[in-house]
Amino acid sequence: MMTESQALETLTREDPEAAGDARAALAWLTGDEGLETVSLLRLQEFLWYALPVKWPMSTSGRVGVAKALGRLFLLAGLDRYAGVCSSPGTEKIITAYADGHEEGITAYTEAIEKSNAAPPDTELLAWGSVMGSHERAAYDACAAALELAFASGELSVGARGWRTKRVGIVNRWLTGRPEISAAPPDGGAPGNDTWLSRISAERIDAWAHGRPGERSRLARGLIPRLLEPPAVPDDPLPTLGWLLSHADEGLRLTTRHYIAPALVTEAVDTFGWRDQLVGTLRQELDVFPLHTLRGMAQIEMGAIRRSRASLVLTKTGKLMTADPAARWHIGTAALIGPDDGLQPDFSVAVREAALLVILTSGPTGYDELTRLLTDIHGVEGWAAGAGTGLPGSGGQSSGRQSAGRPGNGLASAVRTELYTLRHRLWALHLLGDERSIGAPLSLTETGVAAALSALLARALRPRHHLGLG
Repeated sequence: MMTESQALETLTREDPEAAGDARAALAWLTGDEGLETVSLLRLQEFLWYALPVKWPMSTSGRVGVAKALGRLFLLAGLDRYAGVCSSPGTEKIITAYADGHEEGITAYTEAIEKSNAAPPDTELLAWGSVMGSHERAAYDACAAALELAFASGELSVGARGWRTKRVGIVNRWLTGRPEISAAPPDGGAPGNDTWLSRISAERIDAWAHGRPGERSRLARGLIPRLLEPPAVPDDPLPTLGWLLSHADEGLRLTTRHYIAPALVTEAVDTFGWRDQLVGTLRQELDVFPLHTLRGMAQIEMGAIRRSRASLVLTKTGKLMTADPAARWHIGTAALIGPDDGLQPDFSVAVREAALLVILTSGPTGYDELTRLLTDIHGVEGWAAGAGTGLPGSGGQSSGRQSAGRPGNGLASAVRTELYTLRHRLWALHLLGDERSIGAPLSLTETGVAAALSALLARALRPRHHLGLG
């Protein structure tokens, strides 16, 4: 087996042009830190993404670079890495980019998943596609641990329980002390210094400092409260608990797939909605808090699904039924909603900003709240455009620069989203006692705790796009 310098010298004698390609590729891959820093995941990311996307050359030239690097690895005795470089699969992925960027990314993503080199998401952490330095370091460390486990035979694809063991290895690394000299962020105590704590601190910092103007100021002011959130209530989110308990037995639906009238009546009487609404209140659509609750649980939380003429629990719903803390954390996160697309989501941005303002300033009238949020979103670059919504799920807008219906301004789009937030708070029994349209938007004591929980979930979420935290 040759050293790196010996392998390069030999390759130079064999093919000077290939040696130049291999030297450049190795410098990109390792940052001049040497062959010992190469990992299977880093190599795959270079060959299947960086090389075809960031190297300005022809497809055949990129394939040539991959093969030159493979020859270097072979000379250095790294046969497994050499095989990845020269494999037909690598050439196929590089060639896929010639058909379009999306085609190449799809091929790259599928190959990474099949290789099992990338650390999987676990119950402790979902990895972001946009990572800070600590998250990337942890990702690489977990990938190296998995590579070693596969190489040693500790893990074997297809063996009984191998996926569970793989998750266990990742969790052990996440909760272990990082083997690097850098101090923990924000002066964290050494005893609490784990990869997971570093990633959490890094994500919260990015959330609080990564946005322009007023939003960032409001977020920074709430960090102390987010780091010491209130305890989970004894009976968290009772309306959601009621819905899930009925779905556990199979919640009956009408022929048009709405909640049966007898159950609508039960919900109305149980949660005091009869005093807050008008009409007979026997149909699901007559009881907007119930309709909103169902939409959130079914579409955003993924806790229930329709099975023929009933609503039944999903795996997530069963967890939320058995574990009140899970019901609280998943349910409160839905106040703001997911934001996992390629671009920031306007609905999510407004709901987040509204909770920031209310937690900072207390109950705030709709006119004042609309003005404040319009200013915040105007500074951030949002503009009125064509938006869409999902009935009962909170109106998911299509993305940045899409913040309303044609002909309406940004203020109108903001106000629409504020009403959506109001309905969500009402559905989860978190809205203040005064519910008239002209009353300030306020929170119960539990509502304050839920808003903090929702913002913490937002801060800790995996990042999948740059901008707006």
